[in-house]
Amino acid sequence: MVILFILISNSRLIITEVMSNVKGPENPYGDRNEFVEIYNQSSDTIDLNGYLVSDFDANPDEICAWENESILIKYPAVRIHSTIIYPYSYALILDREYIVPDSINCQPYNIPPGILILTTDDTSIGDGLATNDPIIVFSISAACTTSFGTPYIGDNFPKNPGDGISWERIDYSLPDTITNWHPSISASGCTPGYTNSVTDAFDLGLGADLISFIPAKVEAGEDVKISIGIINSGIRSSIDYSLLIFDDKNNDKILENSELLWNITGEPVGAFDTTFLYHEYVKPYQGEHNLGFKIEFAEDKNLNNNTAFKKLLVLGKVGELCLTPAIFTPDGDGYNDELQIDYRLPQPGGELTISIYDSRGIKICDLCKKMPIDSDKGTLFWNGKTVKGNAPTGMYIVYLEYHYLNNITKAKKTAVLAR
Repeated sequence: MVILFILISNSRLIITEVMSNVKGPENPYGDRNEFVEIYNQSSDTIDLNGYLVSDFDANPDEICAWENESILIKYPAVRIHSTIIYPYSYALILDREYIVPDSINCQPYNIPPGILILTTDDTSIGDGLATNDPIIVFSISAACTTSFGTPYIGDNFPKNPGDGISWERIDYSLPDTITNWHPSISASGCTPGYTNSVTDAFDLGLGADLISFIPAKVEAGEDVKISIGIINSGIRSSIDYSLLIFDDKNNDKILENSELLWNITGEPVGAFDTTFLYHEYVKPYQGEHNLGFKIEFAEDKNLNNNTAFKKLLVLGKVGELCLTPAIFTPDGDGYNDELQIDYRLPQPGGELTISIYDSRGIKICDLCKKMPIDSDKGTLFWNGKTVKGNAPTGMYIVYLEYHYLNNITKAKKTAVLAR
């Protein structure tokens, strides 16, 4: 069968969610829980009488009003006996056997009040939706077509989203493309009649554990390099954001204009990824700074994770060694995976050795050995590894020895490694 249709770029109706892989076994009743969700994104009331739905495997089905009132037992406030979809509202096309009580997982969905329930003039949607079936809803007389699964492009989409998981449209304003659909991330596997779980696709966040200072403790007159991790918990890449850094002098956790230090342009961060921004704080004054970090992103759907705070301590004098954190955990989770070792030297031009000893006083590795030094300060990191593999949980000694001219500077401090 061949269907000729024209895709309307700004269709009033759009398919927003499709459940083709219902939870549990497919046979004999699996197709009863399939559904197609559509949304009226216009300010007009639309009558769906005469509209058709097709999965390209059988003749198109006519969309009909739901007439069986037994659905009201579980969903007393849904709309039936109608094909009228109100402005800015959803409708669900259900298999007409959705309410049959002898099926597995009968009526499993949480459908909200006010949703228009529709069905087809057949006992299934199409010939039963397969996970690779594209779908169109169209009306020849109304010159309206909306699609799911890019039926006009050979891109091997759609595909199986997982058992009991629907495909959800990410951005209602964008067309039917493979990048504008994502498996539902709702705990229930789908969101029939609700805003799609993936429309919160933009979600940038901060965490204090991904903010670091080099050096970790600053001596008055020194510059500080700040590293800030930007976490993308959303499912789409983000770029048009900025990072505000401020000194929260009154400790009220609110950014005031007088507290703003810098406004940094964001760098691209991929879906479910983290990127780092860097800034240098030139000679902060002596004392404690409660630095605040705030993401400004117009499209961010979750503002609860957009602010983080980290204290920066600027001291009058810092010793030769400073270790951060006191306990580090090199487990690969991105938090405290390395021991930061900041060193300060009397003058440049000498040779530096920094070694790690275990609690018995046995040297297990050299982080650097007789390394020529051209600066009087620097930072090294230890990831908890030795030439023999991973060092076990325990207390370790970081030992510094610096030879310059005819002088020797020595220092040591302890840190705890926990696995």
